[in-house]
Amino acid sequence: MKQLNPSSIFFLIAMLAITSCGPAEQNRFSMSPLFSDHMVLQQQENVAFWGEANPNQEVIIVGSWGSKSNTKTDTSGKWMAKLNTPNAGGPFEVEIKSGAETKIIRDVLIGEVWLAAGQSNMEMDFAYCCNSTDRSEEEIATANFPKIRMLNVQKQLSTAPTKQFEGSWEKAIGENITDFSAAGYFFAKRLHNELKVPIGIVHSSWGGSDAEAWTSSEKLRTLGLFDKSLDAYDTLVADASKSEEWFSQFESVNLPSAVWYLFTGDYFGFPDKWKSLDFKDQKYIAPLYDTKGWNEISLPGAFDDIFNTNDFDGVVLFKKTFVLSEIQGDYSIRLGAVTDMDFTYVNGKQIGATLGKESGNSKEYPIPSSILKTGENTIVIRVLNNYGDGTIGDIQLTSSAGVDKSLAGEWKYRVSAEIYRQMDSYEWPYSALYFYNKEDIDFSVRPSVNKFHHNVKSSLYNGMINPLIPYKIKGALWYQGENNVQRFEEYEKLFTAMIIDWRERWNDDFPFYFVQIAPFYNYNGLSSSLRDAQRKTLILDKTGMVVTLDIGENKDIHPSNKYDVGIRLAGLALAENYGRKNVASGPLYKDHEISGNKIFVDFDYVGSGMIFKDNGTDGLGFEIAGVDKIFVPAKARIRNNHIEVFSLKILEPKHVRYAWSDTSSATLFNIDGLPASSFLSK
Repeated sequence: MKQLNPSSIFFLIAMLAITSCGPAEQNRFSMSPLFSDHMVLQQQENVAFWGEANPNQEVIIVGSWGSKSNTKTDTSGKWMAKLNTPNAGGPFEVEIKSGAETKIIRDVLIGEVWLAAGQSNMEMDFAYCCNSTDRSEEEIATANFPKIRMLNVQKQLSTAPTKQFEGSWEKAIGENITDFSAAGYFFAKRLHNELKVPIGIVHSSWGGSDAEAWTSSEKLRTLGLFDKSLDAYDTLVADASKSEEWFSQFESVNLPSAVWYLFTGDYFGFPDKWKSLDFKDQKYIAPLYDTKGWNEISLPGAFDDIFNTNDFDGVVLFKKTFVLSEIQGDYSIRLGAVTDMDFTYVNGKQIGATLGKESGNSKEYPIPSSILKTGENTIVIRVLNNYGDGTIGDIQLTSSAGVDKSLAGEWKYRVSAEIYRQMDSYEWPYSALYFYNKEDIDFSVRPSVNKFHHNVKSSLYNGMINPLIPYKIKGALWYQGENNVQRFEEYEKLFTAMIIDWRERWNDDFPFYFVQIAPFYNYNGLSSSLRDAQRKTLILDKTGMVVTLDIGENKDIHPSNKYDVGIRLAGLALAENYGRKNVASGPLYKDHEISGNKIFVDFDYVGSGMIFKDNGTDGLGFEIAGVDKIFVPAKARIRNNHIEVFSLKILEPKHVRYAWSDTSSATLFNIDGLPASSFLSK
């Protein structure tokens, strides 16, 4: 080994000393993306700034409008300070000094700041994954609101509350609005146009998310509804980490859509994209590919448990040979029910494919005569399973000459890919195919599949709400509930707790306005109960609800009319927070009285009066019941700002309800044009 001379040793010691001192001297000054160019601060408030710097170091904040504040970092380097803001205006600058470093935030406006959150109907922008909001082209072409500032909180999951996220402030000009919440944009636009002040709108949504994912674990504990899941939380995190380590080894591609949509027949199932998807397994379909090392399985049958963990969702190739001593007539493959899609090949050539709801039926694929040969032939069935239990039905080779051959029995199989959550991106439908296209995969070490996903309790609160606290907001907007329909009984308690949770975390009893879910055909008759749970949440102070019974689309869970949603949300804020005289809500059930065979229903928010639309004098949507709670359609009439409801079939009515189906359409409005909410009487 080469010896170092004394001068070299001295040089190395000096360099090590300098290097070891580096981290202590280097300023690690950083701040949240909330505090960046083009930001909007809430007017006339003492607003919080926070970040990290070196421990025990002074931080000075100066607003160019004349306010100044200073603080000192704690022993871990964290700091927070508050700065008084003036009346709406700007642009201003904010200067933050920490040690030798200075950050200057430019083009800062002072105005009104709102948070818009929820699931896909709040997330839906001007170029949504599956359809688009109304007015998209018009709004993108004409948007010129430099004093409306938008910030998208990028999707992220977190196992614990974090202060980190990605996002940046954008001006509401032209194409900048394309990827922003349409409902949030239309809300901000109306407020800006009417108040004539800058508007900041922070958007934090994730499609298909549960309300409990947006609620802190501490608050969920108080409900007693999710104790089992919360008790198993640490185990889930540990197991999900093992799953992520396994899947991260493999190449992946995001799924074109949720397989479920292929079953419902919705146009955003994207069957064409599924049919053109490269499964990275074409070479294994070739007739001469050696299946040595492939496993065996008996078909027809199930294949969910191919890894002996009963948790497999993904793509499997099933391969078998059959012999024809001679070719007689025209041949076809008759295939029974397959979940959830199949692509069938003979001698390496695709002869048919069935996706989604049709895959549950028997089908027959003709085999072109040019494909078959005397002697040995090969059939391969590629099956993708995700939605139901993985099964393959009966398989037969049939001939017009009456020479049929059952292909039941032992088949060779190879796993081509597995479905797991996306880890590098969060694009709808949030799942990806991880390809097993390596030759030397040791499946004996594959762990059980566990996912830390966007519906794990508190995962979105941790990752997408906590990073925003305590950024000063005027209030919050919320559009969610579709994912909780099946559990409507707990929603009122859960949703109320979530609102209280956010207010407690912000230490601010801010207004909270939400959108009632719209009509949709596939809620199994439960959405009216969820809508009523949302209505009952209004018992909380400073809450308001937008009704969408008149602007839904029965066949689309994402109604395209987000304009009226935003306008109505803004109407609530204008009336309740900014002193405007507009009527903020449609009629809301208040109480009822029974007189003889009639029920008289009183409402709040009748405005200048109530009307029936669509010639609703027969009481479309109103039903009454006796003590047995068997409801029948009823007549309804407007009498002095209450509704008289009756039916000759119920002589002693006890209960009344309105718009009580998945696809109910509004018939009752106030004269101001806002629809009444669904309700079930007390």
